[in-house]
Amino acid sequence: MRRRDFLISAAAAASPRWAFAQSKTGAAARPIIGILALNATVGNDGRIQDFVSGLAQFGYVDGKTATIVRRYAEFEIPRLPSLAADLAALRPDVIMADTASPIKAAREAAPNVPIVGASMSYPVEQGLIASFAHPGGNTTGMASQVDDMSGKTLELALELIKNVKSAGFLMNPASPMGSLERRDLEAAAKKSGIDFYVAEARGTEDIDGAIGALASAGASFILLQPNTVFTGAPDRIARLAIAAHLPTVTISATGNMVQAGIMLSYGVDVPEVYRRTASFVDRILKGAKASELPIEFPTRLVVAVNLKTAKALGITVPQSILLRADEVIE
Repeated sequence: MRRRDFLISAAAAASPRWAFAQSKTGAAARPIIGILALNATVGNDGRIQDFVSGLAQFGYVDGKTATIVRRYAEFEIPRLPSLAADLAALRPDVIMADTASPIKAAREAAPNVPIVGASMSYPVEQGLIASFAHPGGNTTGMASQVDDMSGKTLELALELIKNVKSAGFLMNPASPMGSLERRDLEAAAKKSGIDFYVAEARGTEDIDGAIGALASAGASFILLQPNTVFTGAPDRIARLAIAAHLPTVTISATGNMVQAGIMLSYGVDVPEVYRRTASFVDRILKGAKASELPIEFPTRLVVAVNLKTAKALGITVPQSILLRADEVIE
C-alpha cells in the first residue's frame, strides 16, 4: 500500500463515521439522522422536539450541521414498516426510534444502521438487546423504566385512594409489553394484599366495554398500560372512568394524559429522557458502536395529578402527594 493510501485509511478509521462522506463540491456531507416515531403526529411531537433540542446541544442542527429526517406513524403500528423502509432508502447514519415497535421496524428495514431507542420497556425480554451492559446487535439507548416502577406506582395509588380492595389493569393483549407489565403489577398487588382484575382492549373501540368490565368486577381503580391504544385516547378514558366512579392511574409520566383527565401518573421525566437520547447519537456519529454502548436509565421520576378529576370522584388528594407532585392540574 502506498503511504498516501495508508494515511487516508488510518484517518478514516479514527474519524466520525460520516466525516469523510463527500459531496460533489468536495465539502464534508452532513450526517443524516433518521427519526421513526410511533407516538407522534405532525404538530404534536413534543418528545421529538426534546430529542432535537438535545441534538442541538451536541452541535447537530437540522439544515446546518445535520440532516434530520422525521417519519411519524401517528399511533398506527401498521404504518411503521413502510415508514422504516422509506427512512432506510435515505441511507441514514443513525436512526432514533422512540419505542419498541419502531425499533423492530427500523431493524428489519435497516439491519446495518445503528438504532437508538428513546424509551425502551423490558428491552431484554422483548429481544431488543442482549443485556443492559452489553446490548449487542445494532441497538442501544434509554430505558423507560427503573426497578419496581410498577410496584411504586401501585404504592402511590394506594396512598391516594383510600379503602382499596382491588386494582384493575387495562391492557392491550396485542402488545408484547402487556403481559410483562401484568406480571409485575399482579405481583405488586399480591404483595399489597389486594385483588387484581384485568380487562383487555385491542383498539379504542374496546375501551368502553373494558372499563365497564372492570367496574362490574369491583375494581377500586384502574391502572393503565402505557400503550398507544390508551395514550391516544386519554380524554375518552377519563370521561368513561369518571362516569363509572373509577380513579385512573397511568404507569408513565405522560402529562398530556393527566391534563386530559387521567387522575394520576407516575414515571420517568420524559423530556429529560429524550434529551439524553441525543448523547447516544453523538457518540455513534463519533465512532462508537451501538453494540458496545450500555443502556442508560432515567435519573428522575415525576408525579402528575389532576385535582379536578379527583374532586369529581370525591377524592381528597393528601398533602404528601401534593408535595411530591411535579405537575398539578387544578
